[in-house]
Amino acid sequence: MYKRNLILTGLAVTASINVWSQQKTNHDRQNILFIVCDDLRPELGCYGRKQIKSPNIDRWATQSVLFDRAYCNIAVSGASRASLLTGLRPTKNLLQAWNARTDVDVPDAVTIQKCFRDAGYITIANGKIYHHQDEASMKYWDDVMPPVPGTAMGYHSDENLALMQKQQKTGKGRRGYFYEHGDFPEKDYLDWQIADKSIQDLKKLKKQEKPFFLAVGFIRPHLPFVVPQKYWDMYDHSKIEIPENYILKPGNNIPERALTNWSELRAYSGIPEQGPLDEETAKLMIHGYYASVSFVDAQIGRLLKTLKEEGLDKNTTVVLIGDHGWNLGEHGTWCKHSIMNTCLHSTLIINSPEIKTPHRCEQIVEFVDLYPTMCDAAGIERPAQLEGTSLLPLLKSPEAKTKGYGVSRWANGFTFIQDQYFYTEWRDKDERIIERMLFDHSNDGDENYNVAGKEENKAIIEELSKKLLENRGDNYEK
Repeated sequence: MYKRNLILTGLAVTASINVWSQQKTNHDRQNILFIVCDDLRPELGCYGRKQIKSPNIDRWATQSVLFDRAYCNIAVSGASRASLLTGLRPTKNLLQAWNARTDVDVPDAVTIQKCFRDAGYITIANGKIYHHQDEASMKYWDDVMPPVPGTAMGYHSDENLALMQKQQKTGKGRRGYFYEHGDFPEKDYLDWQIADKSIQDLKKLKKQEKPFFLAVGFIRPHLPFVVPQKYWDMYDHSKIEIPENYILKPGNNIPERALTNWSELRAYSGIPEQGPLDEETAKLMIHGYYASVSFVDAQIGRLLKTLKEEGLDKNTTVVLIGDHGWNLGEHGTWCKHSIMNTCLHSTLIINSPEIKTPHRCEQIVEFVDLYPTMCDAAGIERPAQLEGTSLLPLLKSPEAKTKGYGVSRWANGFTFIQDQYFYTEWRDKDERIIERMLFDHSNDGDENYNVAGKEENKAIIEELSKKLLENRGDNYEK
């Protein structure tokens, strides 16, 4: 059951007419379609990943601005979403865990759906937008389709359903297998249903007088990699390749704390409780991820096709993101929960009527920049709390510049990204630096060697450390 159905009944939300009237009129203001894919790193054809089949996103990206250097502010879904949906950076103690809640960590923050609803927008959330479905701010959605309608991790096979049932009944054992493919009807998959609900919403929203903020959260490519058979069959398993740095390089000097132990994956059947994956299991992991990306690409294609068919594309800014990056075997690791580039580097593509010349943007941008960007595209007032910088100038002109840096974190490590440098430092509770890490992407884009200990890098480390302290955010000590 959906939380509300105000848009279906045509009821108007009139609480903020006074604010609305001071800004753009209904007919002037752009709609916002915000698409979030769970665990989608820039593993798409349009990002140069030729092994991936993502024709729908690739085609759409040619008419958009593709951000080559977009970074999440923290590499875990709950905190990343809470951060970008409030426009606030993760701090020393807040917005830092998988179960982060806006109503606990930042209860006074104006969430993005409240901002748009107060400005007179119809607000709808389909699928996974926030990690928690019972947050106080959920009341600011006019309509909600929950992300989990009672199915067990999205499994369909009897074997996996039995494993999940056993675990749920006894509290023991492991989840089903980390992948599943079979000849099950595509409409039985949750992401197909999320797309279908959103498609129906677009058709109804076209008839409304008010502009809309429609957030669509797809589950895949999050584990488990559960897909219809045809998406699995898109890939020749014998041609799946394991990353060149699957085994750490000798003399890498990468701190152990920088790498994830991928405990998330070890909860699934078919995965060893400790130690690395064997080559075949690693290839199955990569195969499953690729198939999941192709499946969600098809759903996004359906959604974007409807947007165009209904004529809504002419007045809608579309923002597509993955909520953070993901490890696909690099450094022998999997999943997120890390400070490495593979976890921080994220998918970001924006299509908007503001774009005169579609292009690739090489500027460094962060997810805290998304909230002010959507406000500016819609022509509504930004809340004072926002810590990011609007990307609207980058949409309008390929020559525009942004602030030129990014700040990300995981656990007690903070990373400063500038030019080709990725600098990370870990501090103890007394703010003393206990470890450092530096990668120079101009000659080590795969981050195989930490060069923080080299004497010739002392000056750049001092500079980056100073800039990190200056840009961790005004609320860092909270």
